[in-house]
Amino acid sequence: MLKPIMLLDTLAAVSPQPHGVAVDHQRVWISSRATRRIDVMDRDTWRKVDEIEPPGMAWGLTFGNGELVMTCGEGDDDTRRIRRYSPVGGFVEGYVGCPDDTGSHLAIDADGHVLLGQWYNRKLLTLGSGGALLRSFDAPHGIAGVAVIGDNACVLGTDDEENGEYYISRVDLKTGVAQDVALVPFRGRGLSFDGSRFWTNEREADRTHTFVLPS
Repeated sequence: MLKPIMLLDTLAAVSPQPHGVAVDHQRVWISSRATRRIDVMDRDTWRKVDEIEPPGMAWGLTFGNGELVMTCGEGDDDTRRIRRYSPVGGFVEGYVGCPDDTGSHLAIDADGHVLLGQWYNRKLLTLGSGGALLRSFDAPHGIAGVAVIGDNACVLGTDDEENGEYYISRVDLKTGVAQDVALVPFRGRGLSFDGSRFWTNEREADRTHTFVLPS
């Protein structure tokens, strides 16, 4: 029987409907479905220190290689594009279109490639330079968040986003083998790992949680 995640902290979101989340050693980035902006939070004080206005709704966020990487839904058709943002220089010119114009949550793998989750396709895609598809993995549930730890992707997912259970699953990025490892007791959105704990959002409750997996 699966055990639930072990919650560590619960933090009030500064903007309603927190969705994507990314972390580095001193900052937390959280996108808001309500404002369509990204709040930049100081991890130690949980105070907002900056705000980013992306060119669309940032459905997914991750931090790697010194950049914030996001999946933006742009325009009236919510066209899905992957964009990069430097905390020093702002948005990097250009973008990568999501395969089949679908994808939301994402992470950076050990080789520096973008790992893009497609919720309804239940696929994890490894994208190379220019968005070339390098590999595809099957996820056990619809994907609501992705974080990479070594050779594994930890995936937040559900089979029914409104009424179903939510899980943390582990996908081996070498073999493709996937298994559920924990239950999540709320409808989570976004997933990030800071080296010791996971971060996710409880969007409808306007809260951000940190947690570890059960032993």
